[in-house]
Amino acid sequence: MTGETVTQDLRSAAQIAAAQTSARVKELRLQADSTFTARNKAMPRPAYDAGILGPQDEHWEFRHLQSLGTEEALAWVDRSNGAYGRSPKRERSTSRATRDVLEWLLRFPGETWEERWFASGLDQAPRTGLGELSERLARPRQQISLGITSIVRARLVRPSYEWMFSSKQWNLSQGAVSFLDAAEPVETPRMRGLPQYLAAHQLVRRNAENAIARVMVRTGKRLGQLTGEDILAYSHTARTSTRHAKEHLAWELLVTLGPLAGEPATLRAAWHANVVNRRHTVETLVRRYGIPESGVRNLLIDYLEELKPSMDYGSLESLSYRLIRLFWAEVLDINPAQQNLHLAPDVAVQWRERVKTTLEGTPRNETASTFFAVRALYRDIAEWSHEQPERWAVWVAPIPLPRAESKASSRHRRQVEARMQQRTRSLTPLLPAFMRSAEDLKEKGHRLLERTVAATHLQTYTVDGVTYRRHDPPVRTKANTRARIWAEVISAEAGSSPPVPVGKRADITSVEADNFWGWAVASTLKETGVRIEELLELTQLSLRHYVAPTTNTIVPLLHIVPSKTDQERLIPMSPELVKILVEVQRRARGTGQAVPLSTRYDPNDKTFSERLPHLFARLVGPTQNVLSNHYVRKLLIGIASHAGLSDGGMPVTFTPHDFRRLFATELVGSGLPLHIVSTLLGHLNLETTRGYTAVFPEHVIQAHHAFIERRRQTRPGHELRTASSEEWQEFEQHFLLRRVALGTCHRPYATPCVHEHACIKCRFLQVDPAQAGRVEDMTANAEARLDEARKHQWLGEVKALEENLVHLRRRRNEMTGSPRPVRVTDGQA
Repeated sequence: MTGETVTQDLRSAAQIAAAQTSARVKELRLQADSTFTARNKAMPRPAYDAGILGPQDEHWEFRHLQSLGTEEALAWVDRSNGAYGRSPKRERSTSRATRDVLEWLLRFPGETWEERWFASGLDQAPRTGLGELSERLARPRQQISLGITSIVRARLVRPSYEWMFSSKQWNLSQGAVSFLDAAEPVETPRMRGLPQYLAAHQLVRRNAENAIARVMVRTGKRLGQLTGEDILAYSHTARTSTRHAKEHLAWELLVTLGPLAGEPATLRAAWHANVVNRRHTVETLVRRYGIPESGVRNLLIDYLEELKPSMDYGSLESLSYRLIRLFWAEVLDINPAQQNLHLAPDVAVQWRERVKTTLEGTPRNETASTFFAVRALYRDIAEWSHEQPERWAVWVAPIPLPRAESKASSRHRRQVEARMQQRTRSLTPLLPAFMRSAEDLKEKGHRLLERTVAATHLQTYTVDGVTYRRHDPPVRTKANTRARIWAEVISAEAGSSPPVPVGKRADITSVEADNFWGWAVASTLKETGVRIEELLELTQLSLRHYVAPTTNTIVPLLHIVPSKTDQERLIPMSPELVKILVEVQRRARGTGQAVPLSTRYDPNDKTFSERLPHLFARLVGPTQNVLSNHYVRKLLIGIASHAGLSDGGMPVTFTPHDFRRLFATELVGSGLPLHIVSTLLGHLNLETTRGYTAVFPEHVIQAHHAFIERRRQTRPGHELRTASSEEWQEFEQHFLLRRVALGTCHRPYATPCVHEHACIKCRFLQVDPAQAGRVEDMTANAEARLDEARKHQWLGEVKALEENLVHLRRRRNEMTGSPRPVRVTDGQA
């Protein structure tokens, strides 16, 4: 005996073998691609199914291939590759490469070739796996690439969509298209002969073929066996910010070809019909940040699942980002051995400091919401542990945030509110110039389109100081009938604003459309103060009217559907707003008799609406699409740039929400009670409305609030409350009594008439367009009386009548509408 202690291994033989296999696989497995770039930024991922086995269909036609031995599998791959028409030399090289890859896959556990493929890590390393495997096998990269591509084309394995999107050897070799040609030699030519295929651009055709081939590879089905669920699953899996609508043509081709016969005609319609949206599951929301499998990760998934029923999807997605990316991923980066929520003091301090800085090293603008989410996580778990101790009690831990952080958050919130009010005060004097710029752009766009339509090919003309040359690009096929009008900018006078730089061609159709929609959006936001999502959800059915029982007067109303606060409301429409929406409705209707139906995508909730006659929708390609949030912001930036707005030497832009704050400030400044303004805005809390208003500097507001608080002590406490039906009736009656012969008086609420009812001279009079004839009669009568007064030398009467005529002619000009826009259909004016 040597005196050494021998430790007996108490594991069974199966456990020892399993441990050895696990160690061997860990050593042999390829390293997964990094989820971060060299600059430590998150790597965009085109799908989230890497490392996951394909759908297990018991009727899978090629299931028998999974049990083949190496030689049988190699023979099958060689026969399959014969359909690609390679030279004998290339086939021998491909066969050797395939054998190398198959023999390497045999080193990994699994009963099928597909299980070995995923166990090897190759599916999770589409970018770096080829190079690493080439080094391990001491074979050229090109040879290994041939072997991998061959076994995929032979349907021996079904890689993930993420591998097919990211693998260079698959995409550079046109693996998807060549697979489609070899796998479906009869159906592929039929598909390429369909009218939709022939009318599409070459890039759109290639995207459709790639989509169909990927679905066939992933599902293991033939083209004629594909279903609508297969395409919808592909679209849902591949739906990220880096890939947009590349499978629409694929759906339409399959519907016409036959596999999807009976399905909706378009993919967008299928999304709605199948209640398919772009939402991720809670598990996917957590997995997307690449944190390793652990008890805390499962806890966070369970926690978010508990909150999911009471939250909208946008809030759930934001919460997952704060808890997973900004909290737990950072904690693991500080302490990789962290296994529970009990953070050491030094780890908690480092995390709080780190979360205050972005990856670029700049201070993070807002951390209060992250700290609030983390504090809520710890408190919720502590509270739930009393109800379900067996599930939550083990995770109860001290909150890693001191109370000082809560005070800092309150201070930050007050600073944000102060900055918001200061921005509103700075934008108030700039709003008139902004609206004049929007109106000017709209009129210029109309003149430019009208003049360009009248010009012929290569004809030169000048509009608003800019010289253009009409350009008609050649039409290659009948299917590509010209539907847009182009012109080249030849020169521009000083002070003019050409749509594109000199020497460039401009799409005049788009220029005119952008100018119109910029004016329509800005004007509607100014007149209503609605949120951007409420604006884009307006439909033809949102235009309502109410007949007052006392005066039998029609009051136009705008119906706002429930949105952010689920507050449904009706907004009285001014005559200006009625004119704007009538013109928007005429534009959306185009040459048809009714506003076309369109589906709106909610970027926050990741859902599609019903097909409705949306007002703020335009024709994009062959479909009617609702304006996007990004497009609206781009339009507002363009208007501000054209106006040349600046504040303190810095350029100023307007955002959609700025109009909401300006609208609230104007109403409060005109004397409208705060609780009525709150109802018009759809706020549930008066403090929210108060934060939107910014009439005076902060110290004046604070002094006024103190004054109000002192006065409230002597007033009944029920005055600041939600408006009652009687108050609404009194409010409505107040304005109904302002109806006069020529229209409506729009003086501020609760103010007297300062012109002693000489309405024609008052700037608060809004003339009703229906009274245009009355204005003409009054003008003609005043002119006749003026001639009589001059004849009789009644100089006092002459002066009074001349002043009346100035106001009457001004009213007549106010009622003159802008010219109707020029429409283009199939390239014809």
